[in-house]
Amino acid sequence: MAFKLISAEELFYQPLDPAKAEMIIEDMIPQGLTLIAGAPKSGKSWMMLDMCLAVSSGRSFLGRKTLHCEVAYFPLEDQEERVKSRMLDLGEAPTPNLHICTERKDLEHGFLKELRETLQEHPGIRMVVIDTLQKIRDDGSGTSTANQYSKDDAEVSKLKSFADNHGIAIVCVHHLRKMPDKRDPVNEILGSAAMSSVPDQILLLKKDRRQTHGELSAIGRDSPQWRMILELENVRWKLIKEETEQEIAQEEIPEVLYRITDFIRERGEWTGTASQLLEAAGEKEMQPNMLSAKISKFYYTVFYPAGITMTQKRTASERLMTLTYQPEPENNAPVEEPQETWDESVTKAKQILAKGGERT
Repeated sequence: MAFKLISAEELFYQPLDPAKAEMIIEDMIPQGLTLIAGAPKSGKSWMMLDMCLAVSSGRSFLGRKTLHCEVAYFPLEDQEERVKSRMLDLGEAPTPNLHICTERKDLEHGFLKELRETLQEHPGIRMVVIDTLQKIRDDGSGTSTANQYSKDDAEVSKLKSFADNHGIAIVCVHHLRKMPDKRDPVNEILGSAAMSSVPDQILLLKKDRRQTHGELSAIGRDSPQWRMILELENVRWKLIKEETEQEIAQEEIPEVLYRITDFIRERGEWTGTASQLLEAAGEKEMQPNMLSAKISKFYYTVFYPAGITMTQKRTASERLMTLTYQPEPENNAPVEEPQETWDESVTKAKQILAKGGERT
């Protein structure tokens, strides 16, 4: 049987289904799979319980609107008494829309089958929170490093497919590595690259155990990136400040780009490879492939406002870029002639009339 094809034109003009783009929590939890990763004892479970209470009651969460719906919460590292104690500490009476289950069952032994049956009994459930993902995964014994990606991809993809097929949001709590990665925080997520490539939304929660403040950042496919500065006040996270995608991007601009901008403005024009540019400018802190990516990403933020244009050309062996500084043209507006006085205007008018009279 041949593949079922759809023309690009048909897809382009096909009306969007609003349900597919629906958010459970505005710009935070979309339909599909969300992975929220944080270090142990960073307050993830308190955040998840508060999130479940917010969505099930329809109140806002960290300043964002929620879709009022039923929620299934799986606090798989806790017993029912502990969950009850936490709700009492939060000081918020739950509604009948919040369902809790501490029964453990992994993906290989019927978790999704029973979750499907649960959704049939409670069709109003639109968000499922699993704390933690590790509790429903295979223990991984006997899995080699080479096969880790395939294992991670298979397990996480099952959850994403389930969420997509049932039109719900599945939120999985996961862990971060001990070693931070300043270049790309996504690399801090425990596991292979599949853990970050499959989910629709990734939330990273960072908090020092000795501090009460933390940082929650979003790296999603279809929602804007943002970063929140939070304060864990008693047992509830509260929003202190939020930074938009544009503000984050501004902060992430490497200083080397501004130094290269100055270098081009001094030279007027420069042509060569990224490696040659770094060498000519005396920069050693960035790799050539990273420089090319950063120039492309921040061209309209750094280079264009500085009057620098860029063209690229591919030769048989290398890619050349030409950066040209084009200073703004000087103001060539015409110089205004001095205004005539009243007497000068009268004299000129008389001369014109006199000449006219001679012709007649």
